[in-house]
Amino acid sequence: KNRILFRTWPRDPKGDTITPSPLRGKEAGNGIDLWGATLYDFYHVQRAPDVKNWLTISTGSRLAKWMRQHGELIADDELYWADKEEDPKEVPVVDIGELIRCYDLRVTLGIFNHPCSHDGIPVLQQRIPLHLLPQKLHVHDPWDKLTI
Repeated sequence: KNRILFRTWPRDPKGDTITPSPLRGKEAGNGIDLWGATLYDFYHVQRAPDVKNWLTISTGSRLAKWMRQHGELIADDELYWADKEEDPKEVPVVDIGELIRCYDLRVTLGIFNHPCSHDGIPVLQQRIPLHLLPQKLHVHDPWDKLTI
């Protein structure tokens, strides 16, 4: 899916240039280093405060660490928001067998319109380690549900 970033992290006009560093923010369980709980946690930021078109995309947790490390604390609202951001959590997959048993039971009892024992929409995917995948993977996704 394509998302549009609509937040910008304000910079101190006399601040340091953001250069590549090993500094990391919150990360997803699969090691993706740009993680945010919501779209409000992603920012466009000027790498150098005096170069207007040198923008990069980063996350609030990562920027907050960098700004504190370099003493650039002018973005009070953004720093507050980054501190309040939820930690990453893994959404467990639902047991397909449980869904089938629940469906069959509801049909048998004539309560088809009543909710099942699990909450919300079930998550039907399961993580497959990359080393178990073939070099070329063909995916059938007629409803365009796959995100990469």
